[in-house]
Amino acid sequence: MVSPPVGDPWSVCHWAARVAHLFPGGPGSGEGQGQILQRFPEKDWEDNPFPQGIELFCQPSGWQLCPERNPPTFFVAVLTDINSERHYCACLTFWEPAEPSQETTRVEDATEREEEGDEGGQTHLSPTAPAPSAQLFAPKTLVLVSRLDHTEVFR
Repeated sequence: MVSPPVGDPWSVCHWAARVAHLFPGGPGSGEGQGQILQRFPEKDWEDNPFPQGIELFCQPSGWQLCPERNPPTFFVAVLTDINSERHYCACLTFWEPAEPSQETTRVEDATEREEEGDEGGQTHLSPTAPAPSAQLFAPKTLVLVSRLDHTEVFR
């Protein structure tokens, strides 16, 4: 498959991807990573392959769960491939409620849970640990990739 010609509507946007938060190692694995959930087109163009590692550039501060829903953000990252060609990645990030498995990982891994037994055999959580039932939010990012610098079109 060859990438679309310049007059084609897809000539501005060569790739689209949906990237989401993921804890690859399960509980205790540390900070999460991005994972490509979906991309279009699904097969590489012969003359313009899908940029590898794009999920690393979607969240410059890292893939982390947050205790509150953040407002959507938009930015453009510029990737340069091995042939010195630039790929402009327009990233729109929004926050959705985390899945229960993500919340469990966050509570077990990213907080310091100190259990102390008192005379009554009761267990206490550290004051720095959030309540296990607290809602957490995970980032999801939509990415449009182009070889053309038309960020105003992507916004």
